[in-house]
Amino acid sequence: MDFVKFNDLAHPELMKYQNDILYASAQANIPSCLLAAIVWRETGGQNILQIGVLPGPGAGVGLTQITAGVDWSDINDPKYHGYHLMQPADNLYVAANYFIKGLVQSAEDAETNNSAAFQRSCRGELIFAVACGYNAGWGAVIDAMSEGVDADTKTTNGYGADVFAKYLTLVNDSHNNP
Repeated sequence: MDFVKFNDLAHPELMKYQNDILYASAQANIPSCLLAAIVWRETGGQNILQIGVLPGPGAGVGLTQITAGVDWSDINDPKYHGYHLMQPADNLYVAANYFIKGLVQSAEDAETNNSAAFQRSCRGELIFAVACGYNAGWGAVIDAMSEGVDADTKTTNGYGADVFAKYLTLVNDSHNNP
């Protein structure tokens, strides 16, 4: 994992959230380019409710399209543990600290404890494994490892490979924009 500070001038739609991405990532101790890549894949930097889905359980919320554990008691202000998910800073904080941080730990544990299956199903890449887990849940990654198949077969439309490619782009561009 590369912890270069997210700073990709080629993506102004993401850069407008740079400070919030950097803060949330630092709090979770995850790569900021990973959080930015998830935003890029999920909404392209739009702070929206999931397109084509009625607001409520199962609908994605905000920049990172959070669905799990959302409190919809106020349909106009979905929350997660008191965080207002339509507020970009809160949404990014929740994604980084409540979801991605745990997925990074799970991926590191899988790489250590079941290296051969991790190499086969997660392409030997922590970021790829985390991306697959973010989209399909860590249980789907475990299932892929148990079945000996690529974890991206459990995601939506090649989510893992797409987020991994976006992450690499953001890392490379950020290194060129110190």
